[in-house]
Amino acid sequence: MKTKWMTILAIALMFSGCASMNKPRVQKVGKDVFFVEVEEFKLTNAKALELEGASGGKVVVLQDESSKAEATIPLKKGNYEITAYALGPSYDEDAFYVTVGDSAEERRWTENIGEILPTLDVLKFTQKADGPCNILLRFAEPNVQLDRVEFKHAP
Repeated sequence: MKTKWMTILAIALMFSGCASMNKPRVQKVGKDVFFVEVEEFKLTNAKALELEGASGGKVVVLQDESSKAEATIPLKKGNYEITAYALGPSYDEDAFYVTVGDSAEERRWTENIGEILPTLDVLKFTQKADGPCNILLRFAEPNVQLDRVEFKHAP
């Protein structure tokens, strides 16, 4: 009987979109650096596309002003430097907005066009306690291809 209810609950969560839609895998790069793939975020009016050279083999394109990619990850208390990686096909198509935790929304873009690069400025963020951290990427300009968001522990 217990197994039956667990199965029903799991199916209900999958259909409600709560199972793992906005909880991407946290992938370690080194001792103090990890990243999450944007294609694993919950996407609203956005599409994932295959792209050779992207980590995970995919990027996400936000379609218009209503588009967003959002996720919640577990984060330890501390200071972080956050960098998004993206490809802008032109200088008029390279910007997007980033919000992490309770920080203010900030506009970000890459230095050059035509290749996946980190944003020019890192976003500094303090997680006040161990627990969930929300990440929100929003549309600013068309055709920006979002790859991943990297977190680095900061002093």
